[in-house]
Amino acid sequence: DRWLLERLAREAGGPVVEVGCGPGHVTAFLAARGADVRGLDLSPAMIAEARRRFPGLRFEVGDLHALPAGTLGAVVAFYALVHLEAAALRRAIAALAEALARGGLLLLALHVGEERLSPPELFSVPVSLTWIFHPSEVVYAAVRDAGLELREALVREPYAGAEHASRRAYVLASRPR
Repeated sequence: DRWLLERLAREAGGPVVEVGCGPGHVTAFLAARGADVRGLDLSPAMIAEARRRFPGLRFEVGDLHALPAGTLGAVVAFYALVHLEAAALRRAIAALAEALARGGLLLLALHVGEERLSPPELFSVPVSLTWIFHPSEVVYAAVRDAGLELREALVREPYAGAEHASRRAYVLASRPR
């Protein structure tokens, strides 16, 4: 997945926001490759963890629906939209598209399919989470409906033994100039 993030860091023509940044590792990866990036997450605990792990980087508590319109060179949502139902996914992609400046890039990574996962615990800690998989065609349609040009889309199989056994979709889109 790193090659796609490296490419985005090179091609972003302005500030980058990673939405749903969690503990900050993708934001840090992009920053290390020269991107003017900040991380954004709804969870204050995740932002605190990201700041602890990467004290030199910018992380903020915030909502992807509140990004300023037309200001960003790129938005990255690496598995950040996995908790959204189809209608909410469409609204989120539309909000991300609106935040892009002309020529700005959107990079999405999601699980592909119709599956829903609700593990009772993660790392021996009880949780109440659901991961929602989406058919790739639904994601592509949401990107196009948001007014973006679909530049590239690919689906890959899971890395054996290293991740959940699900296919992943990667979407690179841009706002027309």
